[in-house]
Amino acid sequence: MSEPSSESTLDIADALFDIIPRLLERVRAELPRDSDEVAPEWRDILVLRATKGQFTFLRVLMTCQQCTMQELAEQLDVAPPAITAMVKRLLAQGFVARTRDEQDWRVVQVSLTERGQRVVSLYEEFWRTHLNRLLKRLSEEEVTHLRGALPALRHLSEEEL
Repeated sequence: MSEPSSESTLDIADALFDIIPRLLERVRAELPRDSDEVAPEWRDILVLRATKGQFTFLRVLMTCQQCTMQELAEQLDVAPPAITAMVKRLLAQGFVARTRDEQDWRVVQVSLTERGQRVVSLYEEFWRTHLNRLLKRLSEEEVTHLRGALPALRHLSEEEL
């Protein structure tokens, strides 16, 4: 299989650069702004008001169950002070817990609390629901094309850099 030319991929790169943030912002705009607009179980999402980085942080914890501060910094590709600030904020809000490692008390382990797990699940449900609603506006042909692009996009997202 031959490699595509730079010219043929540049327009795709430009389009993705333009489309992806706008699409994500469109879904994020659907988040209620006022706690009076939502059911009680959704109020934690309003309290959290997570940035993309914070939500990624919470999803990493959901996946690994428990991580050291250093592991979190490495997985999120940020400096340890940024992780410390995020942990402090999320700890104060009750979304994460901190514990000392039993073998090395200098090492701090971070995990999601039950409240944190619930908010990640609800947030993911929110995104799926709203993305699905947007996808239903597409024609069958557009859905087919989009479905066909998913393996390539997944490959790009998982490829080691």
